[in-house]
Amino acid sequence: MERINLQGIRHSVSREALLGHESAWKVSDLGLVQFKHDYDPQLLETIRRKAIALKEERAFQKHLNLTFITGADRFIPEINELIHDRARLDRLSAFAGTRLEPYPLSVVGSTVTFMSPTDGNVDWHCDGVPVTELIPLSISDPIIGGELEVFLGGCEPGKARVDRGEELDPSELLRVKHMVGHSTLGHFIGVLHRTKPLEYGERITLVLNLRSVERPFVDDNRMFYLAADNDHDQAWVQEMAEDVWANQLPAYRSAGRESVPAE
Repeated sequence: MERINLQGIRHSVSREALLGHESAWKVSDLGLVQFKHDYDPQLLETIRRKAIALKEERAFQKHLNLTFITGADRFIPEINELIHDRARLDRLSAFAGTRLEPYPLSVVGSTVTFMSPTDGNVDWHCDGVPVTELIPLSISDPIIGGELEVFLGGCEPGKARVDRGEELDPSELLRVKHMVGHSTLGHFIGVLHRTKPLEYGERITLVLNLRSVERPFVDDNRMFYLAADNDHDQAWVQEMAEDVWANQLPAYRSAGRESVPAE
């Protein structure tokens, strides 16, 4: 695994600092890191233009107050150049402190999100996928709102509070401003977060999901939740079952053997 290049890092927070306590259900101690990336700007612009052209046909707002193209690499093949870029995966793995790989389900591996006062912005939630990279493709200037907000505490207590209509105090939140040319890598499984509501302007973001090579079973994606995003397509159900048998179960059993002390 490559040595981490600290140049270009804007924010770096541990998982324990985000949650306020230790956690066992994790792939590493990564909380989030925002850094300057070196992705081809022409490639990102091509992805942005194709996403805009597909928006009317392929972008839906199904839940979480978010308009998005799910499984975007199926319709924008250029996204695959980033998904499988070895230098990118090596750098993200170095940030995470563990080897990462692309998330395997075709409907979840990549997403393009559209956020604006009319398109909506993602509400408070905790991720099912273990690790996510957020790559802004465009951010309007000016823009009011749209920052990543992370609750500094446990997912369940925080979600219970917002579900009963309580406003979380700003002192309980970490707020990260998105910037074109910078990515945010987050280990948001079990971490409550949202996009601060946009009052003016818009943002288009490429979302690439990942998981741990050694611990692929650390995953909170529930089938009903995946179905909420992908009720027009059921092929992912077989993909998920095959991945459990071929990858998650062997890794889980291996991890279990390693945790048993030798007699």
